[in-house]
Amino acid sequence: MEVKGQITKLLDDLNKGVYEKQEALALTLLTAVAGESIFLLGAPGVAKSLIARRLKFGFKDGTSFEYLMNRFSTPDEIFGPVSISQLKDHDKYERIIKNYLPSATIVFLDEIWKAGPSIQNALLTVLNEKVYRNGDQEIKVPMKALISASNELPMKGEGLEALWDRFLVRYVVDSITDKDSFNEMISKSLNSYEDNVSTALKLTDDQYNKISAEIEKVEIPENVFNVIHIIRNYINQHNKKFEEQENQIYISDRRWRKIVRLLRTSSFLNDRKAVDLMDCFLIAHCIWNMPTQFATVLQFTKDAVQKHGYSLTLNLSDIKEELEEFNEEVKSETSFVKPVSYYDLVTVHNKFYRVASFNNNNGYSNHEYNLIQKADFDKLTTEYQRIDLHRDREDEYYRNQTNQYQLKKGSNGISVVFDGRAYKLESVEKERKQTLSKKPHKAVYKEWDKRVKVVLTTTSNLKSQIDHYRNNDLKHLAVNLFVNPSLAEIVENNLNKTQKEIEKLEVEVTRIQHYYENVKDQSEQKEMKQLTNGKQ
Repeated sequence: MEVKGQITKLLDDLNKGVYEKQEALALTLLTAVAGESIFLLGAPGVAKSLIARRLKFGFKDGTSFEYLMNRFSTPDEIFGPVSISQLKDHDKYERIIKNYLPSATIVFLDEIWKAGPSIQNALLTVLNEKVYRNGDQEIKVPMKALISASNELPMKGEGLEALWDRFLVRYVVDSITDKDSFNEMISKSLNSYEDNVSTALKLTDDQYNKISAEIEKVEIPENVFNVIHIIRNYINQHNKKFEEQENQIYISDRRWRKIVRLLRTSSFLNDRKAVDLMDCFLIAHCIWNMPTQFATVLQFTKDAVQKHGYSLTLNLSDIKEELEEFNEEVKSETSFVKPVSYYDLVTVHNKFYRVASFNNNNGYSNHEYNLIQKADFDKLTTEYQRIDLHRDREDEYYRNQTNQYQLKKGSNGISVVFDGRAYKLESVEKERKQTLSKKPHKAVYKEWDKRVKVVLTTTSNLKSQIDHYRNNDLKHLAVNLFVNPSLAEIVENNLNKTQKEIEKLEVEVTRIQHYYENVKDQSEQKEMKQLTNGKQ
């Protein structure tokens, strides 16, 4: 069985009887295989200790040691009592370590920050070197993982910084949120503390040691190094914003080295020979100091991964240039320029039009009232309405004198109708060049259709390359055992951008085709003079 298949089934068994702790258990197992330690932050009663107890069942003949720390805890309670016989008979200060931390496979220390200095110092040695000095002997401890937990972070100024730094992975454990899962948890009989893991799936000491050796052989691609450097730069920029050290993010060189080993472990357990960008999302769990920083470092990681997301080297510039030339050619072959006459109304005194023939032969004594405001003319319709006409005088006083007429707009757009008779407004005839459309020869259509087919065939082949790359080379992205599959979209961001660019090219060539297929023939259109006020 490949290691990924074994780990997948092992995680399935470990999660039996446990609700909404899949990620926590997966990260805890990953940390253990990497030879590192994990800190679980969460309120009482959210299954932090259960995670540690379940993890023990992942190792063949695994033993566990767990202890709830308090400020009065002594080294005897953690590392074992002093052997009276050795002290009395051989004058040796040794501890009886059986059933205590130095002999356990999995160690769970709750409320670890309450441990005294003597316990802390011994723990540092165990975590750093995986050895425990018992009297005059150094004992190599079989511990695969030390899981610590608390509902609070270590207090500042208490000398806990070194111990806090040894916990590579930091994870916040929350209460159950899904309603159905919660109902099952409170109503069903659970066997979460029973060993229901298949013996064949358990990791043996021999397998564990072999995996540990193979992890060092996992390659680290250049894009992964680049992601790490970008994250480091983001952190440096972040730290410059805060003068208070407690708000800054500090990651030691030693910690980065351990992070890289964690990424290698993830890669190996996912049956890969090289770290990929999905593994990089694990970095976010290793570089926060306060829970409020997690969202920030996760965004740093997402941005860094997105910049180096997978892509294919596809030459789209040639297609873009081809479409630009094609579009210009279609415009040129389906259009021509023709001089067009139009009438432009003459503006009088900046705000009037003059009814040119209104004062001739109208039979009315008020013939001087032949100025209509532009605003009134614009609102005229084909229905009669009362409109004020102004006197056609230079003197503004007389020009403001008005008389009402029943008017409507004439059919040609440059006249008004009064008493059933149309009167033109004073205008001048002008000419301008207008671009009109025409249909090209049928042979041109056939040639254009061939070009459209070539472009669409090319873009279809490019999309097939992307699909093949995604489904074959990148098929592992969404099935990483330790990373949320939804994050695969970020890794494929550059690939998705390329695909969208290809789809835009397809839309463009289809638009061009639709245009020349539906172009109207205006080459035989008769010239029509109309009021335009300089606008077509």
